[in-house]
Amino acid sequence: MSVEHVPLGGQHVDELVTRWAETTPSAEAIVCGVERITYGELDRLVDMEADRLRSVGLEDGALAAVVLDNPVAALTAMLGVLRAGGAYLPLDPATPRETLHRILTDADPYVVLTRELYRVAASDRPHRRVVCVDAEAEPVDTGGTQPHAHHTVDAPPARGATACVLLTAGTTGSPGLVPVSHHDLVVARNAWQQVYGFDARDRHVHSAPPESAEFTAGWVRALGAGGTLLLPHGDAHHEPGARGTALRRLIADEEATVLACGVPTARLLTAQGALHRTRLRLVTVTGDVWYLDEQRALKDAFGGGVRVVNAYTVTEAFGAGAYFELPEGMPPPEHEGEPVSLIGVPLPETYLAVRGPGPGTRGPIVLNGVHTGDDGRVRDDGLLEFLGRQGTYASAERALHGHPDVRAGLVTEVETTHPRDVKVVAYAVPVEGRDLDPVDVHRHMCRTLPGDARPHAVVPVPSLPRTRADKVDRENLPLPVGTSASPGHKGGAMGPASRTPKAPAGCMVVGVAFLAAFFALLAWVFTDLLWPHSTDVSNVPSPYATRFRVLYFCEDVSFGAGMAFLLVGRPGMARAGHTRWFTTAAHLSAVWLMAAWWPQDNLYRLTAKTDWPAQSVLVYTFNVSLMAAAAVVAAFAAVTPKWQRRLDR
Repeated sequence: MSVEHVPLGGQHVDELVTRWAETTPSAEAIVCGVERITYGELDRLVDMEADRLRSVGLEDGALAAVVLDNPVAALTAMLGVLRAGGAYLPLDPATPRETLHRILTDADPYVVLTRELYRVAASDRPHRRVVCVDAEAEPVDTGGTQPHAHHTVDAPPARGATACVLLTAGTTGSPGLVPVSHHDLVVARNAWQQVYGFDARDRHVHSAPPESAEFTAGWVRALGAGGTLLLPHGDAHHEPGARGTALRRLIADEEATVLACGVPTARLLTAQGALHRTRLRLVTVTGDVWYLDEQRALKDAFGGGVRVVNAYTVTEAFGAGAYFELPEGMPPPEHEGEPVSLIGVPLPETYLAVRGPGPGTRGPIVLNGVHTGDDGRVRDDGLLEFLGRQGTYASAERALHGHPDVRAGLVTEVETTHPRDVKVVAYAVPVEGRDLDPVDVHRHMCRTLPGDARPHAVVPVPSLPRTRADKVDRENLPLPVGTSASPGHKGGAMGPASRTPKAPAGCMVVGVAFLAAFFALLAWVFTDLLWPHSTDVSNVPSPYATRFRVLYFCEDVSFGAGMAFLLVGRPGMARAGHTRWFTTAAHLSAVWLMAAWWPQDNLYRLTAKTDWPAQSVLVYTFNVSLMAAAAVVAAFAAVTPKWQRRLDR
């Protein structure tokens, strides 16, 4: 196939679609269920959307949020925003309202495009202008005031106007906003064109939802080359098997030539068996770690004539990436029997580096100067090997996948009902038709991993919960029996076996405050009983007498806080996951740091300064012990527990 490059100077990515609408207006642009939209019809729909946005005052460079679940409506809105001169921010309308409002507050779009069904959820502030694309009447401003002065998300310097702002997946932290310029999209389109050879005859199946970065990549790849974009119809199939069957039917019925999907979808298609007698010529798989044996199995299922590519990128470096395609001959061997994930070589116009301590060693992957948050190494054959996300249990997950009965899996942390026990749990999805023995899988992982890297348990699950973007939904992982979803929990939502009642936070605060006040009162009462006249300030002139009284009050409060912490502080410290003896030592040290001031100062005040035996006893009883206690608390805060040392070495 011939490769056609698009000039970069001042090129806007939506102009690629406009060019095809002018040259091939009757060619199919989008197919979604019963909807079949030609390039000419798409051009008219985009023009209508752009006119509507201009009528509500969308200016060049302004940001418009697209909060739509229907992929055709979402794509039309995105292209309309671009044609009106703005930049789009795609968001999932099913996002929890608090999270959606936080994102809208951070991005501060000029207008929100949504459906009437989601108007209330998308209205994060009274003056936010909301336009419902399914309303027949003129767009209505949800507030009675004039639109606010908008703020756009700036593109990187000297990279051209911003085309879209994409939300990161938030795998290891909170999702972030990433501006992507028209220049980035055109460069990416040219790189994909050069590697994959797209042309107007291709029919592209893309299963990603509109809010994902993969959806933007999908329409740029398909419509930028004059091809047809084939979109699954809605969310009719929630069960994995039905979803896979519907996708296979779409590929066959619409004579698809290109499939772009996530790793879970690729595994599902592999498990459902051979898919022959199709026109597929290319399958690209991205999103999660994908092992070499899985890539082989998918190629076997689709037939030897289909190119199967493991594609790698991150939203933060959109358009830059790497790819690995299985060669026709013998694939590169796996080493030491451990599963290998190869992401190959960089795309054209991508500068890729692995910043390890030396050649061939593990290090962070950098794409075009952007730290991806992933680790890899460049092998002796020049191919890049993916070694896992930083902050995840990559080595344990490779060991889990190495068991013959495990089709997919995940290793993560969960909190048990006892606060001091934070466990590392492996979730294993069995191979179709096989019974998975969790004890045998655990033994296999223990033989492979070092002692401090082994999971505490293996939990068989029929499948891993997924988000609409085909990512693992860690918040909804089923919890093992005896665990609970406490704050900071990384395993999942509250399960039936873990719904233990918890005291409200407000009640806990009140209870701690009561204990501290009670012991502070006891300290005040017993001061004169144990150390008569130690707090007598009758002969001290003002204002120093008042200052000393404040000091004595603080000592009583400190003692009360220390005693309260002695009674209720241990569970909170135990959540850090240190050994029991270390947690106990740190707990008692913190108590001593707070409580010791009350007896120490009273004894010092009543001891003569020349009474050297008594002074030395006080120094070694209090001063030295307080220094030692501070050292223990500092070590407790600074040292990472063994179980928490990430297993990505």
